[in-house]
Amino acid sequence: MSEWLVLGLVVLATLSIGVEPEVVAEEELEVTHLSGSVTLSTRASMNALGLNDYDRGAMATVDMQVESVVSEDCANCTGIMIQGQVNVTGLEGGPGGMGRVEAQLSVLHLREFVEEDMIEREWLAIDWDAGSLSTQWDIMIVHNPPLWQPGDRFNAAFSEGESRTGPWILIEAMLDNSRHVQGCLPDTFTCNSGSQPDVDLTSLLEPVKIATKIGHPDLWIEMENVSITENTPTKSEGMRELLELGDNDADIHPWCMGQNQTVTAAQGWAVDGQGMTAIAPMNIYLEALALPGTTFTPVPGTWTEIDLEERGCASLVDENEILRLAISIADS
Repeated sequence: MSEWLVLGLVVLATLSIGVEPEVVAEEELEVTHLSGSVTLSTRASMNALGLNDYDRGAMATVDMQVESVVSEDCANCTGIMIQGQVNVTGLEGGPGGMGRVEAQLSVLHLREFVEEDMIEREWLAIDWDAGSLSTQWDIMIVHNPPLWQPGDRFNAAFSEGESRTGPWILIEAMLDNSRHVQGCLPDTFTCNSGSQPDVDLTSLLEPVKIATKIGHPDLWIEMENVSITENTPTKSEGMRELLELGDNDADIHPWCMGQNQTVTAAQGWAVDGQGMTAIAPMNIYLEALALPGTTFTPVPGTWTEIDLEERGCASLVDENEILRLAISIADS
């Protein structure tokens, strides 16, 4: 018996010589579909969809396709395009006869990399096509110095489980390479792990495909010969609460997307910027769903708002008069 045991050990040792364990390469995945629902339980979430005149609590059901994109006119610009149907139901308290809105939503998020993992500029375009409630947002962010964002942060950003800080959020990885996320909108004080979640979304991940080429976003232009007016702009006033504005500033620096429209109102304010926290809208959910978010930390400078005939523009320039943030809001 001992001879057989020794023989067996020799055979096993021989078989193991030079045999390396097979390494299975992990397939790179990307989000291709986003679906689910969001209860618009906060005033900010209702206003973001142009539902200012309605009571909080409507339900938005989304069914969106997601694809990677690259700019035809910028060699280092890559991003994502999200397009699809959004149905808002349960509208109450607004104009009579409208309890439901069916809309098409298109979101473009493009980033310009100056070197690996370093972002210099970002463009965000949001087209909300909902009849009389339609609106178009265009945003450009300039990071100086460039923003560091590791390429694998979305793979490692979240593990399964329940959040311990910030708004309550629960993340589940599904067998079909999808990611299911439930949670509370920011500033929703009645939402917790024991209540009905505000957010219930699922993102489907599939093998990475060749990115689609798209045209580059329109240029932003510094407008000249614009003077402060007695009336205050209203089209972009909702952005002021994101900044700690000081006194009115007579030295305004208006930027807007190429327009040949008359300026109807213009004002400027000083921005302290010191000690302000970063503006990162819904980043916790975007990253949980394996989608890229964006962040911007306000800097000292001047905040300028102008109203044109069909568009409102706002811009933040730093103390060196360099553009850092530009926002355009237009009714479609």
